[in-house]
Amino acid sequence: MNHSDLKIIQGCDLNLLLSLTVLIEEGSVSKSAERLDISQPAMSQNLKKIRNLFDEPLFVKHGQGIKATEKARSLLPGLHEWLEMSSRLILQKAFDPKEVYGVVRIAFIDTMTSEIVPQLLEMVMQAAPNVELEFIHKPKHMFSMLESGELDLCIGGTETPPANIYGRKIGLERFCIASSPTHPINQLSNPSLADIFSFETAEYSASNAAEPQITQLAQANNLNRKVSFSTSSMLVLRNGLLAGKHIAFISDIVTQNPYWKDKLSILKHEALPEVESTLYWHARVHQDPLVQWFKNRCLELASGFREQGLYQPA
Repeated sequence: MNHSDLKIIQGCDLNLLLSLTVLIEEGSVSKSAERLDISQPAMSQNLKKIRNLFDEPLFVKHGQGIKATEKARSLLPGLHEWLEMSSRLILQKAFDPKEVYGVVRIAFIDTMTSEIVPQLLEMVMQAAPNVELEFIHKPKHMFSMLESGELDLCIGGTETPPANIYGRKIGLERFCIASSPTHPINQLSNPSLADIFSFETAEYSASNAAEPQITQLAQANNLNRKVSFSTSSMLVLRNGLLAGKHIAFISDIVTQNPYWKDKLSILKHEALPEVESTLYWHARVHQDPLVQWFKNRCLELASGFREQGLYQPA
């Protein structure tokens, strides 16, 4: 680094970079002040200094808070890298999950729950015995729960998240038709889409990815989807199908589970959608060693599922 660059950095308060990172992630002066354990006036003063440090505006007013500009968002990866390097240099201590106490709040789509939860629990009990896991039923508004801190990690369908939420695609799920073995659809050797959508269907309302695509598929073929049964519980969905009136569209991952496979008839159809699954987390926890360690374990398990053929690579 040359002399002039050193002089420029010497004249800067590097704590402002920490404030800048948190302001971008939180979008609020008050929340940023609370997170850094400083007063709100002190954080407002830091914001003024940040404005003087850069040549173009980094924030604009947005409702009751502030919103990072495109310029500010482009700085975030570099800021995270700087914080991570600073942490390694100062702490000089490797993360050891056995020594950590904490809670990780996670929500999964139900198609993953039966496969990933038992392995996660076993892994955590062995590698991080002092860490608690809080499983939350996968919400429709997962991004707002990540924003509020009610969730640390969430696996759901692939959507476009806000700028302060990260995502990592983990696989493709193929959808098929589930029904009672006595349902009339099983008497058809090669049912068309018109045949499929002529039956009453059950909707898994917790899915904000697959269900809209199923409805769009019907509309694209000038067909009407008849939804007369809706539930956010996979258990209720399964037992409802056993009544024999409805068909449902479920992931082929679910069909690998004997709980479904041994009781229901499963029908594949080439026109049914493939849905990407993505693991999401908020920028707030991007540097949290515990959450990042746990996130990486989730990704490793998802990779293992792909090798077993349960997930197709995204």
